[in-house]
Amino acid sequence: MSDVPVVIIHGLLGSKKNWETMSKKISVATSKAVIAVDMRNHGESPHTDSHTYPELASDVLELINKLSISRTDIIGHSMGGRTGMVVALTKPDIVNSLIVVDISPISTPRALSDYFPNLAKAMRSVNFSDSQNVYKARNIAKEALVASGAIDSDAVGFILMNIGVRDDKSLGWFCNIDVLEKHFPDIASFPTEMNGKQYTGKTLFIGGENSRYLQAGDLSGIKNYFPVAELKYVQDAGHNVHADNPVAFFNLVKEFLTS
Repeated sequence: MSDVPVVIIHGLLGSKKNWETMSKKISVATSKAVIAVDMRNHGESPHTDSHTYPELASDVLELINKLSISRTDIIGHSMGGRTGMVVALTKPDIVNSLIVVDISPISTPRALSDYFPNLAKAMRSVNFSDSQNVYKARNIAKEALVASGAIDSDAVGFILMNIGVRDDKSLGWFCNIDVLEKHFPDIASFPTEMNGKQYTGKTLFIGGENSRYLQAGDLSGIKNYFPVAELKYVQDAGHNVHADNPVAFFNLVKEFLTS
């Protein structure tokens, strides 16, 4: 095993579960330990009243410290990509290399600003009282979310991964919808306190060719933060690049981490 592990940070409404298959593939191909995390207000991690990128980065750094990791590669998707950027910009000595998946520090697509508030409202309105098990709960939620028009049926699967048995033994959403909605302006923008900071290590931005989250025109602005950043696009992929075209995504990651 390499002594430099990989930490994977999921996106908004995602969880470490979204990365299970990819984590194993990356570990086998690179001989690195791969640690996929649940961020605060997501998955199995605690709920908090706040959700800003400096806080998310601080959580990741605390985990890295607890695991006695001196240097790590970071892969971050969407919200996790911006978190990874903040980790690299604030503690560059800890970050061996950085992969940012389908998100930019420069711009945020209007699509996200419209999409999330509508989705949060639809998620909050799902009634789980008739669900005896996780399977039933996910079906109830799927019908309600698709009927609301907030999300289409081929994209709803990864949202449904947020449903399970919670600490109080009830069935429902793992993610903290109220706090994520309250802090959506923080999630939808890159923190201004990063202006003027640089991470000069190896950096790769991977975009989905069919996504609007990472624009080619942002590269010059990206290089103000990450001077040696490369930008590559995966064909036949939208925002969830690693799920839409896992083979092409994996090949880019493997090449970057082993070169």
